[in-house]
Amino acid sequence: MLDEVLYMQVRLFRLFRERTGLSSVASNEIFNRGGIWDFVTSCYDYLHLGSDEAALDDVLERLDHLGVTW
Repeated sequence: MLDEVLYMQVRLFRLFRERTGLSSVASNEIFNRGGIWDFVTSCYDYLHLGSDEAALDDVLERLDHLGVTW
């Protein structure tokens, strides 16, 4: 299952970069500040049930809730 979680993290990171237009370095900093890497790991069972776009919306909602701006 670790491979599946990692694969989802990569897909969401890539989608985040595409949607925001940020660099890899800036995106990684945001993911670290918002705890998104751990969020995807801990919520994988829920997140993988929908589309990647829906999962990204959950990530963005979490970042907004935490006050992490980009």
